[in-house]
Amino acid sequence: MKGAANFVTGRKLMASNAEVTPFVWGDIALSQTVMVDGVPHATRAAIGEWLEYDDPVRAISKLLERNSYIDDHSVVVKLTTTDGKNYDTSVYHPIGFLLIVMESGQPKSQAMKQAVAEFVWHYAGRKQLSRKEGIELLKLRRTILNDLARTKDSFVQKALLADLNEISLVLGQAVPDVKFLGKDVSQLALEGV
Repeated sequence: MKGAANFVTGRKLMASNAEVTPFVWGDIALSQTVMVDGVPHATRAAIGEWLEYDDPVRAISKLLERNSYIDDHSVVVKLTTTDGKNYDTSVYHPIGFLLIVMESGQPKSQAMKQAVAEFVWHYAGRKQLSRKEGIELLKLRRTILNDLARTKDSFVQKALLADLNEISLVLGQAVPDVKFLGKDVSQLALEGV
């Protein structure tokens, strides 16, 4: 797809010479986006590729058939393909992109769902702790960390990690990186060295 000639938003038609371009932000890399009012809108193909479907367009089309409400977050644009023909193509606002991701069962989608849930919890779910509550949770966090260092049972380890995650979220702290769990401290490189 080369570029966009016209944008249709609702019943309004706007002329534009926008180009289909890749878009990258953090871990999100979309191969085909069109800028609409300064906001990147992704094609079904780009979203399906990012979610790593075998047949990206078909998978996203099926997902949209089952979840038609997502189309409220799309606009139709005329895109010129490499064969020179113009096609009406729906492109999805970032909210539409996120809703598609939330409806998907792909592994990338599951990681995104967790990240969004933690983001919402961080900014909307955390209550203000008293100093005493904060100190008690820090002590409990330290106890869990010590228990994690000693356990050799995977069931117990999983439960302790879930508790550590929850307490870290309540405290507004990052969850410690579990890849260091069980490593001898003397074998670890110091950060910045």
